This record gives sequence, C-alpha cells and structure tokens, in this order.
Amino acid sequence: MASNSDSSLLTDRVEFKLFAAQNHLNKLQEIKIDQRNVDKVDPRVPLELEIDCFLSQILGAVDCLLILINTRLDLGISIEKVDLATIQSALNAGTKNIGLLTELREALEHNSWLWILREFRNQTMQRPSKEVQDFLLEDSATSTSLKNQNISTGNYDEYINKNLVAYFERSLGRVRELIDIIRMKDSLLK
Repeated sequence: MASNSDSSLLTDRVEFKLFAAQNHLNKLQEIKIDQRNVDKVDPRVPLELEIDCFLSQILGAVDCLLILINTRLDLGISIEKVDLATIQSALNAGTKNIGLLTELREALEHNSWLWILREFRNQTMQRPSKEVQDFLLEDSATSTSLKNQNISTGNYDEYINKNLVAYFERSLGRVRELIDIIRMKDSLLK
C-alpha cells in the first residue's frame, strides 16, 4: 500500500484511486469506532460523505484502468467514450489481447460482486442511506430489515454483509486483485 508521501501515486491514477478509496474506508472505520459520541455529534453527514467518496474512488479505479488500457495500448478511443464495451470492441478489432478484460466482464455481470457494488453506489446517489448509517451505528439486530429485502425490488442490501465496513474492505481487496490480474496480462499496463 502506498503512503501519502509516495510520489508514484501522482503518476499512476489507478493506484491513486485505490489509495483514496482506502483513505475513505479508514475514515469510515474511525467514524464507526467513535460511536461513543453519537449523542453529541450527528454522524450522518460524515458517514454519507465517506460512503459516497469511497464508492466513487473504488469504482473510479476501474474507470481509470480502462483509460490506462486505452492510452497504453493505443486504442484511439476518445476519453468520453471509454467504457468496458468500447475498450473490448477496440481490443477485438485490433486483435490485441482479446482476453484482457475477461475478469472485469465477469465481475460486472448481472448480480456479480462488482455489479452489486455499482448498484449499491447508484442507490446511495438516489436516496439518503439511513439503512447504511444503521449498519454502521447500531448492532446487527436493528438492521435485519435490510438483510430481508428482496433483490428483485432493486435493493441489493441483502447482498451486503451486516457490517458495511467489512463489505467495503472485501470490495477494495477484490477491486485491487482484479486490477492486478488485468495489469499482469500486459506489460504495458504495469
């Protein structure tokens, strides 16, 4: 893990985003630990801020990886059009490392772990996440309604562990592993 003083973070945007996600996760952990002051200070705004920032940074790391692939493999896609489909199409057309994004495509399949993380981010963008705050601030008995919600309603909270911080830790590890796997497939991405 890089540190605040690691200048390589400035040259590797993917690593910078992962580093930023880790920092926001650390702040979430601090807020959770500091539950003693819940009566004195309303934690909702700091919680929402850190959750939104974590989700933006962790998913932004994947976006930055796609931009890096476009640039390093000289695919010629304009930056505003860079996404998984256009990158894969360009790789296929140029017969360049066609299997490069296999793991990313699998992770983004409907109801797969990265797809669920994106959906969770989309939900928090549309509504206040009182349920999320309950996960962080109260014991698991108070959050049973979340675990019982049906995925068919578009609410993916049942897929998220009762401890949101632990879920985010696992997600960060999985994104880091996914990025490492993709980067190892082509020396130009290292």
